[in-house]
Amino acid sequence: MFSLSYTPAYDPYHTVFRYLVLLTSADNLSLSYKAARVADFFLCFPWALKDVRSPQNIPGFARDRNNLVKKYPESDYDRFPSSRIVFERMELIQATAVSALAGADMIDPVALQADKVSLTVGKLSTDLLSKVESFRTQNLDLVQFLAVNFARIEGLGKDGIYARSGLGEFSYDVV
Repeated sequence: MFSLSYTPAYDPYHTVFRYLVLLTSADNLSLSYKAARVADFFLCFPWALKDVRSPQNIPGFARDRNNLVKKYPESDYDRFPSSRIVFERMELIQATAVSALAGADMIDPVALQADKVSLTVGKLSTDLLSKVESFRTQNLDLVQFLAVNFARIEGLGKDGIYARSGLGEFSYDVV
């Protein structure tokens, strides 16, 4: 039996678009590479935020997360065996999207070498910016939560973004 399905999570063009949405909403138009990857995952699957452990140093994080989980419930089509497996499978697509953004000078390639994804202002067409802004406006609470609050979670260790989200390996992080 053959089954064909589509998910934006495995579409490099949609991933480019999601990265642009996140970066235009982020403080200083910049995110760490880890934070951008994790935020991109939750932009695709916002109902999976229910598994994220809340940090104590970000006021209102748990409340906002719970509100988003209620607003974006899981449907029958959203079920998959493991968030971590899907996140690992997204890595190649996300790396391809970041490479394409860097190749088009939409993100700073020098910052990328330091594991930062930084938007280059003025490199986006007005049509693309209007589509990004339209999506951002329709999903403002989710995008703001992911681009601002989520980005404030530390990157490494047992309290880092991979540990709190359960999406990646953190036990070998040098802290």
